[in-house]
Amino acid sequence: MSDEIPVSEPHQCETLYGHDGPVAAFDTALKSGRIHHGWLLAGPRGIGKASFAYLASHALLSEASAIAMNADDPVRQRINAGNETGITRIARRINEKTGKLRTQIDVEQVRDLRASLALSSSNGAWRCVIVDATEELNPSAANAILKLLEEPPARVVFFLVTHAPGRLLPTIRSRCRKLDFRPLDEEPLMAAYAGATGQALSADLCAAARGSVGAALQIASNDGEALAAGMERILAPLPVRIDREALHALADTTAPADRDEAFTTLTRLAVDRAARLACDATEGSAPLPGTASAWAETAMAIQVLTDTTRALNLDRRQALLDMFVKFEQVVKENLR
Repeated sequence: MSDEIPVSEPHQCETLYGHDGPVAAFDTALKSGRIHHGWLLAGPRGIGKASFAYLASHALLSEASAIAMNADDPVRQRINAGNETGITRIARRINEKTGKLRTQIDVEQVRDLRASLALSSSNGAWRCVIVDATEELNPSAANAILKLLEEPPARVVFFLVTHAPGRLLPTIRSRCRKLDFRPLDEEPLMAAYAGATGQALSADLCAAARGSVGAALQIASNDGEALAAGMERILAPLPVRIDREALHALADTTAPADRDEAFTTLTRLAVDRAARLACDATEGSAPLPGTASAWAETAMAIQVLTDTTRALNLDRRQALLDMFVKFEQVVKENLR
């Protein structure tokens, strides 16, 4: 089973792939000795922002002049073990009543952080705070973080990870130095996946991940290879018509409520397939009939249908049937 793939967590990341710009910017700050107290790490989900935060924190805590992995460094060993007291991570907590993650980061977590930071470091060392993800702060928590950024404690650096910087308070953004992280190209994506899992990433899943190693890991850990093959069986008869027998079979295995991750993975693959057809149509090399705009609209429609189905708890089986019929409709429209 693919869910047995061993995966390293962001704090255990040994190498950052494909983000030379952010690394160079932080290294320059390290060498100058002028470290901004707030760093906004912005970019799509799953591309290495949290890993960067831990590597940058390691450099600060070990008084290094550049971001680099030193496995023998005691600081690195404590970070890997998850017991480095110089780093505080703020993220959504488990709701004890439901056993599930809360939808937001609550203000009590930031208040506890503020009380902790009020105590001076015993040896005057740097302390680092990683907020992951910043847009998940509830309004009170966001204002509490803002106050810390406005009056930062001495030798404390904040790394604010965000997948949606536009959702943050403008005043939070204005008090941080922003580093932009871009989706990974194919080579660094495959290298990052191999580094996290010790396994190779297939070309199909590499394309479906769209530059996000986090997405690649999610797809691979939820039978992504099998789901991708099932999707190809559905679409193989086009431009005649989709294979409805294969579609119903795949919907039967991915629509049940207890197959949430499989449903998410399959819809991600469908969105990506339509998006790739749009790109191919633009270049005049699409394997299926259809204009670039029609395939782009199909990708967007599938994403909207996915989000609506999840938000309103609609019939997932019917949603999957509708999604793949859209591929057939685009082809038929183009053949008229």
